[in-house]
This record gives sequence, C-alpha cells and structure tokens, in this order.
Amino acid sequence: MIACRIPAMNDRLRIALLVLNASQWSRSVVSGIVSFADEYDSWDFWLAPRNFSQKPILPSDWSGQRIIARIADEEIHDSVKSRGIPCVNVSWHTEHSLDCPKVISDPKACGRMAAEYYVERGFESFAYIGPPLCYNYNDPVLDEVKSVVDGVGGSLNCFDPDPNFPSSDYDFQRSRMRGWIHSLPKPVGLIAWSTNVAREIMLTSLNEQFDIPNDVAILAIEHEPTLSSLCPFPISYVQQSTETVGFEAAKELQRLMNGGTPRESPILIQPEGIVEKTSTDTIFTQDDIVQEAVAFIRRNSASGISVDELTRALNVSRRSLEERFRRSLNRTPADEIRTARLEVIKSYLKRTTLSLSEISDRTGFSCQNAMLRFFKRLTSQTPGQFRRNYSYSTTTE
Repeated sequence: MIACRIPAMNDRLRIALLVLNASQWSRSVVSGIVSFADEYDSWDFWLAPRNFSQKPILPSDWSGQRIIARIADEEIHDSVKSRGIPCVNVSWHTEHSLDCPKVISDPKACGRMAAEYYVERGFESFAYIGPPLCYNYNDPVLDEVKSVVDGVGGSLNCFDPDPNFPSSDYDFQRSRMRGWIHSLPKPVGLIAWSTNVAREIMLTSLNEQFDIPNDVAILAIEHEPTLSSLCPFPISYVQQSTETVGFEAAKELQRLMNGGTPRESPILIQPEGIVEKTSTDTIFTQDDIVQEAVAFIRRNSASGISVDELTRALNVSRRSLEERFRRSLNRTPADEIRTARLEVIKSYLKRTTLSLSEISDRTGFSCQNAMLRFFKRLTSQTPGQFRRNYSYSTTTE
C-alpha cells in the first residue's frame, strides 16, 4: 500500500512553517505567527518536528499554498523557491530576495545595542565570540559591534576558534578558549552570539578563577532561558522582539496573498532593550563614590528617590557627585535614577498583570498620569503599547 499525505483540513489555506522548533527563539516566532493567524479561520499550519541538525526541507509530496521559513542556506532557499508559492523568510542568514522576502529581528541593532550597553557602563575593553563554525553562518552582528567600539576608541578582541574542530561542542575549543580569556584586558565586556556560547565562556572563566561579572561581564545576543538556568549565574541578553517577528511575518505573508508585491528591503524588527542579569551586574569605575551611588540607586530604584536624597545618603555635594558621574560614566546621577526606575516599570509591565495604577504606586509616582508621562518621554510609547508587545510570563529565568 502506498502512503498518501492527507491534509487535516482540506477547506483551509495550508501554510508550511519551516522554522526550527527546538529553541525559545523559534517557539516565540511561531507564537507570533499564531497570534496573527487567530484573526483568520482559513489558515491551517503544517509544522514538521525536527532538531537543529535537520534542515527545513519540504517533503516532495507536500502540497500547500504559502510558506514561512527560516532559510539558513542556499539549499533551503532553492528548495522553497522551486515551489513557486509566496514565502517569507525569518532568518538572519542568506540575503533578502524578492522570492523570499525577509522579516527579521534587526541584527545590526542588536549588535549596536549590546556594545553601547557596555560603553555606557564605562568599559574600555570589549570581546566578542560568534556562532560555532559548524553553523556556517555569516555573522551579521560583529561589524556593528566593531563600529561602536571603534567609535569610542576601545579595544575589541574576537575569539578565533580552532578550524580543526568546528563542532558546537566547546569541549574541543576549551584550551584555546582558556588562553583567549586570559589574554583579554580586564575588566572586559564580552558579547556572545547565544546563551549556549555565553554559558561556555562563563564556565571557562570561573574555572580559571576570573570573577563574573567584575573581571568578565557576559551578554548574549540570542536568549535561551533553559540554558541560562543551567548557568552558575543568570545571563544578561538582548531582548529581541521575536513574537513581533512572527506576527509581522504572518502579516506580510497575508499582504502577499492579497496580491501585494515583495518589498525591496527586509522588514527589520527593533530589539526592545537589554535584560540585565547577574552576568553584567556591574558598572566599571575606579571612583568609589560613583560605585556606591549606583548601588544605592539600584537598591532604591522603585521608590522614586531624588538626586538630593542620593547626595544626603552619600554625604557628598550635588555638584561633586554630578562631576564624578560625568567623568566616570558620561552621564548624570539623574540619568541613572531615571534609567533604573524605567527598568522597574518595564519589568512590571512584562512580567505581571498589575494595573497601571498599581504599578505607579509601586514605583513611587504621585499618580498614574505622572508615570504615563515619565514612561512616554523616555520610550516614545505608552506603558499600554509597551505591554501589548510582550506577553505576560511567569517563567523564572
């Protein structure tokens, strides 16, 4: 008997999701696609379970009308293109094309945001470790990191993996990694391609008796919460709007289905910010007063402290403290207070279902409208708009 592929719902448009489903990134993209598709009862998804080593190639007997794919190389691109049906690509890899237009998280913005994060904290030494050689990726992040570091006159050291061992198993790179970490000027702000790569750096650094984060601060571009939970310390990361990528990819596919023409350039989804964890929880400065001030601000970030309260707690004049901040961090104590307070508000918006009124009470504002004005002035969006971009999650990372 010959096996025959039978769709579950013959009366619906069949959409192939050729997206890796073994990572948090891919599952978030799929969640965004589903959020858009909820508006259309006529979509039926085909999703083949697979792991990272399996390429998303459509079976020869698959029949459908549309594709959303993570196109990581030319083989996958040619396979999708040969179908002659509209496709949207959500991968950083391979070029944007009219036959497979891209909707992606902006990789340059991610690299720029990560590097600027360290610059703002006074780092002068930077390091970068990209994807494993076996992935055969063109790294779209590194050039932007270099640009930011060069712009401030900093030094950037990149890990050069042993080409004889291209595996993603870093046990085979351990000796070279140890030597590289020892060679880095300390303290160093290190940017890693992914949580997996960041974890390997953390474990190696700790084994070599380097302090995390005071000797080696670590920040990941791509986040995987399960791997982060396996680390000695939680890893900071760039908050990419992956669900928005999925939502906008589905929206773009719908536009193409309605007769729209492919765009000449990709749709780039901007990252939201840096999620700070223990792996970067330091601000490098040799000024003890500034270090004490930053620690005090962080401890009291939700209480609405003022600069005057800060100076009284430190027994230092306002003018002296402001001069020390500008010299050490190139910003003012007021800037630091606003940034810390904003991060507390964002955390409540993303991780709780508290009302805006409750959040304003917990963050020391006199009323809800005062918080609304503060938030919009710093982010150019309302708290409600910000919250709608990020689903409520109770996951502890």
